[in-house]
Amino acid sequence: MNVFIEGPRWAGMWTEIIAAALQQLGHRVDYLHHNVRLPGDRLFLAGRTWLHGEDRGKAWARRFRQRLLEQAGHSKLDLLLSIQGKVDAATVQTLRQHSPGLRVIYWWGDILNDAALDRIREATGFADRILVSYAGSQARLEQLYGGQVVYFPFGVTPAFHSVDMVTARERRHFSAAVAFVGTCYPERCELLRYLNSQLDSPVAVWGRGWRHCPGVRGRGALSLRESQLVHACATISINLHHAGTDNGGNMKYWEIPAAGGFQVCDWQPELTASAHGKHTIFCRSLPEFAERIRYYLAHADERLQLAHSAREAVLKAAGYTPRLAALLQELP
Repeated sequence: MNVFIEGPRWAGMWTEIIAAALQQLGHRVDYLHHNVRLPGDRLFLAGRTWLHGEDRGKAWARRFRQRLLEQAGHSKLDLLLSIQGKVDAATVQTLRQHSPGLRVIYWWGDILNDAALDRIREATGFADRILVSYAGSQARLEQLYGGQVVYFPFGVTPAFHSVDMVTARERRHFSAAVAFVGTCYPERCELLRYLNSQLDSPVAVWGRGWRHCPGVRGRGALSLRESQLVHACATISINLHHAGTDNGGNMKYWEIPAAGGFQVCDWQPELTASAHGKHTIFCRSLPEFAERIRYYLAHADERLQLAHSAREAVLKAAGYTPRLAALLQELP
């Protein structure tokens, strides 16, 4: 198939990972990042905003859709995959004039806020399938849109997520007794401040926004490769979902074990049934996080066995390539 992806450019490499998985299936894949603005775009947006009073977000969406049509219209497409993208019904209609058999998948992997619900409602008018990555989101949306909405959890691609070699320098830089990688949210700030008061040494923290969390020192944002090195080198990696998560796993839930890391995670009902759920330590309270972390810091054999089993399970069952193959086979 000839596949075109419009997706985000960010450290987690969501767009690039999915493109690589589809290429492994033998498909021709091209993609365009919907959040990358060129110098000319900035001038255009400034003019539309200052001179014409146009909303900046709407002006960018319109300009991006024009670029999407220019790039995607070079050849006939079989599939358009929009990853939390800006494509709309008019853009799809234009693409289908050139590619009559075009099928469209819209993937929303984030939490369901009002803006997300509006975007998904719009996408149901032009997409063959709506993918969501939390089971609770799927159950909620299924009541409105039926079988058009599909639960599609995050996963892994070994070429991006496995860590096979670590240099001595990398190990010195990324090793920690307890580590956390991720953006600062209030609930995460609360957890890490609590753990710092309970553990013998502070949690090593990487990610954005930690200057807003008093008492927690962030070490800066990381690339995906660097994040995976932290999980491979840390004795324990903490994972705490956003408070709005509706019964499912964030990307880190799959990425930590793929790197060979040992994960202590907040409890979500859906995760206990996942391939590596029985090899993951789940916690329901701040004191339980501290208790479990202290225990597994002191019991290396149990920790290493669980990490090994979790890695084997996630690489076997959560690969994007076979799951995308199954999804494409089920398209109408």
